Amino acid sequence: MRPIKFRAQDFTGTWQYGFIVKGNEQAIIIPVHKDGTVAMGINIYVKPETIGQFTSLYDKNHREIYEGDIIKVGGEKQKIEVRFVRGVFAFLWGGNLDDEFPTGSPTHEWAEVVGNIHDNPKMLKR
Repeated sequence: MRPIKFRAQDFTGTWQYGFIVKGNEQAIIIPVHKDGTVAMGINIYVKPETIGQFTSLYDKNHREIYEGDIIKVGGEKQKIEVRFVRGVFAFLWGGNLDDEFPTGSPTHEWAEVVGNIHDNPKMLKR
């Protein structure tokens, strides 16, 4: 079974990882420790627009790939956004929904996370 976890930025700009509880205009993350246990009693308010789900994929440096990450293809300077589109995680070239493909390929062989759309919005050419 694949792990279901999220990340989101708190209001100090720090990335938090765990389970998401989202209300009308607020969201909290319940942190999960590295061993998978839940940090009971800890709720961290996060920016709802920064929430991204773990894709269950890793890049060539064994870094987790999340929705909203920007990945680099091989040695090329081409950068691709990871997004949840039409019911699946997909790679988008230049944010173009017509130029996408599902994330079924072995990313650990060719992908490298180089940033994300929240910390590095200018990294993608749109």
